[in-house]
Amino acid sequence: MFAGANPSLIVIVDCEHVTDHELVTTLTGSKPKYVFDIRRVPRFDIGRLTRRAAFESFQAAGAHYIDLTSIHRQNRSSPSPEVIGKAINDALSFSSKGGAIAILVENSQFSEEYITTLLDALPSENEEPWDVFRVPLAPSAAPAPGHREVIFISHANPKDNEFAIWLAQQLTLCGYSVWCDVNNLSAGDRFWEDIENCIRNRCAKVIVVLSKNSQSASGVLDEIDLAIRVERASQLTRFVLPIRLDELSFADVRANLGRKNIIDFHRNWASGLKAIIDVLARDRVPHMDGAVLNALSFGSQKNRAIRVTDRPEQLTSNWLAIRKLPPFVYYYDVAAPLEQVEAIAAAMRTPSFRHLRLIGTFCDVKQGGPSEYSGMLTERYKVDINDFLTGRSTNAPSVKPRDAHNIIMSMLRQAWNKEMADRGLRSFAMASNSLAWYMPCNLLDRNTVTFFSDQKKRRKVMVNWSERRKVFWHFAVEARPSLGLQPRYILRQHVIFTADGQTPLVSKERMHVLRRRFCKSWWNDRWRDLLVGFVAWLNSSPNKLTLDASLQVELDQQLLSFISPLSLDSDENSTDARNSERDDDELTDDDFDVSDGIDDPVSEIQDISEA
Repeated sequence: MFAGANPSLIVIVDCEHVTDHELVTTLTGSKPKYVFDIRRVPRFDIGRLTRRAAFESFQAAGAHYIDLTSIHRQNRSSPSPEVIGKAINDALSFSSKGGAIAILVENSQFSEEYITTLLDALPSENEEPWDVFRVPLAPSAAPAPGHREVIFISHANPKDNEFAIWLAQQLTLCGYSVWCDVNNLSAGDRFWEDIENCIRNRCAKVIVVLSKNSQSASGVLDEIDLAIRVERASQLTRFVLPIRLDELSFADVRANLGRKNIIDFHRNWASGLKAIIDVLARDRVPHMDGAVLNALSFGSQKNRAIRVTDRPEQLTSNWLAIRKLPPFVYYYDVAAPLEQVEAIAAAMRTPSFRHLRLIGTFCDVKQGGPSEYSGMLTERYKVDINDFLTGRSTNAPSVKPRDAHNIIMSMLRQAWNKEMADRGLRSFAMASNSLAWYMPCNLLDRNTVTFFSDQKKRRKVMVNWSERRKVFWHFAVEARPSLGLQPRYILRQHVIFTADGQTPLVSKERMHVLRRRFCKSWWNDRWRDLLVGFVAWLNSSPNKLTLDASLQVELDQQLLSFISPLSLDSDENSTDARNSERDDDELTDDDFDVSDGIDDPVSEIQDISEA
């Protein structure tokens, strides 16, 4: 394929559509000196190829593999071809290159415009234009007519509609083209000609939702029969993907599907979705990015009165930004036997960690640090926190960047927990061993927080007695630190139940049942306002949102918010929302006597507007 080594040759490989044979042949023939991988997720499960086999091919070709995945993590959005080209340029010494270059790309990076812009950022050998060779030769960005790219979801309508809408949304967000009768057909109609044409000519996969409902649904049975006949006639591999939604026995699955590998969604929808996506990726079902609008459209089918509009909408997140991290990490020698260092680090009141025989903290002992052990500690190293996180500290014991991130997140978690305890909150250990913090009864005046939302004064009760359940409920918050592009605490909401307003119920089973029934009618606006009120309360204290003055961990005063370019609109939504806000503002203290009424409709309606 190649006459000989060509120092001006660049081979662009679309890894989403190249075959294992094409990839190995290209590497063997072009003999690149460098292989740059600019994909977001480097994977080598191409045909029968494995990651080990791929790297053996690189070695056999004399190529040096360079992974530029980090450039995607360093940019908030997808890095431009100019940025990637500069990164490749910085990694090369062109005067001594002496060989071709191969660049592994995703399908979205395989367009003529993208490649041209990328090459403009790369000076070629002797300033001559690059010789560009694309693999595979046939352009894959524009599918030929009749190309199979649609995922068809066959399900019992309307009984399994909720699951079908959810699955369609998830697959659409992953960039796949989805056909589902909830979205593509009007209610009650069965346009068989459209369905038959889609399955025969356009479908890459037919997902059959197996349930007790679908076993007797005539439409589903017709779609299964057609899909099986198309699969056999066209010799399509894994064309029909059966998935099990409920307790339907595998023994009851019809014979034409019983011989297939059935993906089980019954126990866990998330693991089932991952299994489907793995199959779609392995079989290279075409997909694209930026399908959010279509995903929203699938969700709106649940209520035909809801519309997707171009009106921007402000969304409140559960992220509490960290404005300022401690500037330094201090290492201290401990005047104690080695076997006691771990216990001393664990017993200190300030966030700390053990490294070898040293103890690390955010605090300078001389400036009000851990006084209970001050006499035992001698400062040994002082490291800038950025150097610590990148593993570049030269005057202190080296710590790998991944370990350094884990250490800092552990110390931030310790700092949050200490602050919540100092403010009088109680902790409850979740299944993940993280602590959720809740306010005991009477910590607040009338157990109520006051805050402003949409320029209106709002009040929310954070603790209350449920007469029906004979328990106190407490709003609780779990904080998980993250050190991404925006350091932050991710706040997760929970509800904790106590019998006395102080101590959590001992029975985990009863706690679980109460949580599911009690919070059944709590919608997103209630959870949001409770969290906003919680943050407002934290900000009202003398310390405001600083976790221990000696630590210098400063937090933002309110939750991060984002602007969505799209929103969901409903004619019957706006009036109810305005009435709900007005009612909430007019509530008296007695109105905060929240009932978790699920057993009768009247109690449930009242519960929606309370607390």
